[in-house]
Amino acid sequence: MEINIKNLKANDEISIRTQHSEYKFCVTDPGLCRGLLSGGLLGEKQYEAVLTGAIGPDDFKSRITGAIEIGGCALFFVAAKQTMKCLTTSVIDDLVLSIVPNDNVATVGC
Repeated sequence: MEINIKNLKANDEISIRTQHSEYKFCVTDPGLCRGLLSGGLLGEKQYEAVLTGAIGPDDFKSRITGAIEIGGCALFFVAAKQTMKCLTTSVIDDLVLSIVPNDNVATVGC
């Protein structure tokens, strides 16, 4: 399964499960691959983040992309305090996409 952030809409949420962690990425600006990231080492607090790329499951080469897939790793830039940190997930075991219906976009938030 592959999910391309640019094909989603604001408030859609992706659950990213690895062997030892689970992350949640709530999309805020799909065109820029921006959202709020929580889980894993970040804990429950949401941090502004940008999906900047992925490491593919077959070649393990990093690439700039707006897509993540099972078997690969996701690369995020995360705003922490007054700096940007790079977060790379371990190998993704499962992805779950929760889509907000079009008529609820204005009322549902991340």
